[in-house]
Amino acid sequence: MKNNLEFGVSELARVFEVNRDTVKNWAYLFSEYLSQQANHKKGAIRKFTIDDVRVLAYIFMDWEDEPDIEAIKYGLNSGNQWDIEPIDNLVLSLTPIFQKMPEDIDESWRGVVFGGEFQLSEIFETANSFKLAGDHLVDIAHEHYEERELFQPALYSYRHAIELYLKAFQKSYKTHNLENLQTRLNKILKDEYNAFTPPWFNSLIESFQEVDPKSTSFRYGIVETDEELYVNLKHLKIMMNWLSVIFQKIMLENEND
Repeated sequence: MKNNLEFGVSELARVFEVNRDTVKNWAYLFSEYLSQQANHKKGAIRKFTIDDVRVLAYIFMDWEDEPDIEAIKYGLNSGNQWDIEPIDNLVLSLTPIFQKMPEDIDESWRGVVFGGEFQLSEIFETANSFKLAGDHLVDIAHEHYEERELFQPALYSYRHAIELYLKAFQKSYKTHNLENLQTRLNKILKDEYNAFTPPWFNSLIESFQEVDPKSTSFRYGIVETDEELYVNLKHLKIMMNWLSVIFQKIMLENEND
């Protein structure tokens, strides 16, 4: 992963399609607007931060054969480098999607930290997340009349949620076969709790297994039936909510043992 979003002189010369001396000249002329590591020190390698890139991008936009240095500085003093769409887009294009943990996170930061001490959710919570994703996709589809466009990712999210719910109670992570997972869960419930799932619960899982036996139909758009089928997304969302409640109860019983 790229560390701290730092860029070298040669890297930025390629970004702006100028020579290295031009970048060095910008850094010298506008040093007061750049970070400490961008200002060259003897024996040190000059490095530019992503905010330095924003400054250099503004300089680049106004640079000409005989540049008006004071006019560029006036623009930088006014913060104009923060209000130009092409500069924003350049910064976005240079910012890695996955980067090391930032040091300046505040309340307005809407990113997610994961890895290291910030572990991903355990399998049951991950199942809840995919189920929630399915719910939101159904809501968006109905609101914008995009049922056709969004039903595949919605159904894939629901199917994957079911698979993860089932796997949360057994160590069968290598299979995508919902029928086998369901059979094992029903055996666990019968043997350990003398409990049984309702018919609609089993029917919902069996329906997904029938139309998407390998978890590839909705993921890749490969339907394994020649029969024309219809799904009411609102109906499915209600049934998935019921199913989620059952799994929550099973998990609670399992934790209380």
